[in-house]
Amino acid sequence: MTPLISVRTSYRQAETVGRLGFITVIFTASALCSIGQSSVVISQIYGGGGNVGATLRNDYVELFNRGGTAVAMNGWTIQHTSGNGSNWDRATVSGMIQPGQYYLLQLAPGNAGTASLPTPDATSGLNISATSAKIVLVNNGTVLTGSAPTGSQIIDFVGYGSTNTTEGSSAPALTNTTAIFRRSGGCSDSNNNSADFTTGSPAPRTSMSQLAPCFVEASPLISAAAVVNAASFEAGPIAAGQVLTIFGSGVGPDQLATLELTPDRQSITKTLGGTRVLFDGVAVPMLYSLAGQVSAIAPFGISGRRTIDLQVEYNGRSSNRVTLEVQPTAPGIFTMDASGKGVGAILNEDYQPNGAGRPARRGDVIILYATGAGETDPASIDGMIVTGIGRQVQPIGLKIAGVEAEILYAGPAPGLVSGVIQVNARVPFGIPTGLQAIELIAGGKKSRVGVQVSVVEE
Repeated sequence: MTPLISVRTSYRQAETVGRLGFITVIFTASALCSIGQSSVVISQIYGGGGNVGATLRNDYVELFNRGGTAVAMNGWTIQHTSGNGSNWDRATVSGMIQPGQYYLLQLAPGNAGTASLPTPDATSGLNISATSAKIVLVNNGTVLTGSAPTGSQIIDFVGYGSTNTTEGSSAPALTNTTAIFRRSGGCSDSNNNSADFTTGSPAPRTSMSQLAPCFVEASPLISAAAVVNAASFEAGPIAAGQVLTIFGSGVGPDQLATLELTPDRQSITKTLGGTRVLFDGVAVPMLYSLAGQVSAIAPFGISGRRTIDLQVEYNGRSSNRVTLEVQPTAPGIFTMDASGKGVGAILNEDYQPNGAGRPARRGDVIILYATGAGETDPASIDGMIVTGIGRQVQPIGLKIAGVEAEILYAGPAPGLVSGVIQVNARVPFGIPTGLQAIELIAGGKKSRVGVQVSVVEE
């Protein structure tokens, strides 16, 4: 690798970044709730259909959308195993479920019972336990494994009766004549099956039943202390072009909305999932939007300001206004696990991600990604996809294991959105091997302690 960066090399790097998932690290960095999470929950379960003493002929599982936006369930499954089992069966659900809407999956019939279910939204031959079992809503068709599966694909998990896995404690056991119901019409979700469910006579509801919305949409609420650097998650003064994460309530949709390009594909949009972020009333480029947090890029025009006012708008409702302090730089290095600490979002000289299993050699060039370094030359345009190279106006330094690293490039990251900076630097000779502290200094301000790079002998 040559010591001088070229536009062509930059594009190669940017393409590599996309393949390796660095885009995800940068643009959804955070304490994001698992992307698999959703406002859809299991709201009723009945497993005694067709058994002795039962009135209904079929088992069923009922779903409910307790959120404020519609959810597409295409390709989702409802999966079942016994209370202590690990062999899972599945049934497919599909379609859109609106806020406050129920959805009925009709399951296997039995030999007894006289009454049919109301017209279901989906059917399956799946047979579930009439007493104790685990029922899981999954956002894909892959069969679960193990007795206690985990992962972002799991949307809701209900264990009832005598079972070895639940959310919190188990929901009550079923009988041939009782179902379990999620309390408050399906709105209760404390992640404790025992607290969220109660028993009653089966009463299946479908998408044609009366809507039962859980809440009246309130205005978004934010605070200055919850506006943080999207790379480091440090609160405090912000800088021109800094990628921000804004935590709050009611600031976005229940399902994650991620970065979108404008029709000319030259910029990212200033609205996502019904959310806008406003600096002094002017919308800025957005990276993602979710009910509890959003990410946006501070405008470069705030350079030289001492303070700026921020609001979040969702579905036309505006949040309270907060005032943020502005300073020339507020650097933060993106990290591989999007926590603000640990191994940085760093590529080795071979364009592979740095880590304990892929250390950089002393003397090699590494490429790291950061934000909060302030103005650039030539001046960056808010939300534009970077197509060339430039430099940071404020002086940039980098230390590895406390030793100054030679910087070969420090400026906008080609192929990424303006506000993300790329630093190419040579790993100093003579430093210790293993995981070493790495620190970015921009305009005299230091990045957060705790970010590391993996180093091996040359």
